[in-house]
Amino acid sequence: MLLREGTQVALVQLLSNQKAQLLSSRISPDGQVSFHQVGLWSVNGVRRTSKHQVQGRLIPELQQLYTDFQGRQLVVATKDNWPFFKVKTLKNGTVIPVSGIDFNVLNTLSENLNFTYQLVLPLDGKWGGPQPDNTITGLIGMVARHEAHTAICELTITDIRETVVDFTVPYYMESTTLVSPAPKEKNRSFAILSPFTAEVWMCICLMTALVGPLLYIVTRFLVLYLEEKDSVYYTLEIFTFNMYRSMMIQGNLIISHHWSIRFVFICWYLFSLYVYALYSGTLTASLAIRTFEKPIDSLYDLAQAHQDGYTIGTIRDTNFDATFKNAKGGIYKEVWQLFNHKDRDRSFVPSQDMGIDMVLKHKFVLINAQLNSRMMATQRGREKFYFARETFLSQGYGIACSSGSPFKDIFSRMSVLSEISEVLVFCQLRRSNPSLVTKPKRIQASGTENMRRATMMVQYLNQED
Repeated sequence: MLLREGTQVALVQLLSNQKAQLLSSRISPDGQVSFHQVGLWSVNGVRRTSKHQVQGRLIPELQQLYTDFQGRQLVVATKDNWPFFKVKTLKNGTVIPVSGIDFNVLNTLSENLNFTYQLVLPLDGKWGGPQPDNTITGLIGMVARHEAHTAICELTITDIRETVVDFTVPYYMESTTLVSPAPKEKNRSFAILSPFTAEVWMCICLMTALVGPLLYIVTRFLVLYLEEKDSVYYTLEIFTFNMYRSMMIQGNLIISHHWSIRFVFICWYLFSLYVYALYSGTLTASLAIRTFEKPIDSLYDLAQAHQDGYTIGTIRDTNFDATFKNAKGGIYKEVWQLFNHKDRDRSFVPSQDMGIDMVLKHKFVLINAQLNSRMMATQRGREKFYFARETFLSQGYGIACSSGSPFKDIFSRMSVLSEISEVLVFCQLRRSNPSLVTKPKRIQASGTENMRRATMMVQYLNQED
């Protein structure tokens, strides 16, 4: 008889016409379902009375039943994904854990619930989930097909995944960020032109070139039609050159008795003085302060980055990929159109490691989880990367269990999960606010082994940016 784990069965087995034993299903340490005697029932035919002896509950509470796995070995699916789960595969195919945040979580659960575990890796190397062809890939597929009891490795809880597996409560919440190369310092070869835009420079040159001929035309009009002559005749070249002298704050050598000409001079002097003051002040400031390329701070900056030659990318077959792909409109849909769909390997990389390396080697913007990205960037040199000011797409990580599995509630109720979550939230707050020194009460008061395991994760999150 095949029973799904978590199904409880009670049997009454007749030993004779007057005697029966009461049996209840249990999971043995080898993972097999077996029946254990919990009581006896007998009838006295002469006195027509009955009596029973019960040593335990016929249908025990699952929460109580699974508080002790009695040394049972669970098959746990994971993947090599530091800083959450670093593993090493031996020559004989055995997968052994090395380090990581989820490794500490799993060890804590193992010690408190009295079970051991065997690690297995997905053949396709994906986190996975339900596909359009009704297949289920990656870690999620292994749990859904009962090839593993549970899976843990930065698994994002999504609606589509919850149609085939059950998740525990989230033990960590984080947002998504944009990782790009650190902005480079702007080239100062043309710093002398930096105070004004190209349009302003064109206007200044045009005005300087036109004001001289304008004054010459006004002078000729006064002479020819109004017969008002100055004591000195000035040619077109003299007017043009003197207007240029005024722009350079070198003075004006033209003398005129006409108020119309003087009015133009005054306006041009004021204009030249304003331009000179604005230019010199802005130039001094731009030379004194180092200027950098405009950073990529939000999803709305990706369109301009794409025009500037950046490739927009993320990790293939992940929640990020699915979120942008399934967007019906808005900024997520616009970002999806910026990915390189002709050569998908350029935008959709197989791992976070490769994505971070792409940021270093090419003009590449990686859309990825914030914690994972910061840890990998710290390994390679935090100063080489830039993280967007705005984050988006909040997500929670949970432990995946088979649908209907009693493990989900047991793992979720473990106090260590809430303790770990509190430590992670505290560390995240302290990163954003270094002045935060007051730890949560649990961290101050708890001296248990569980808390010691939980606080080991601080070392991953306290690294300086």
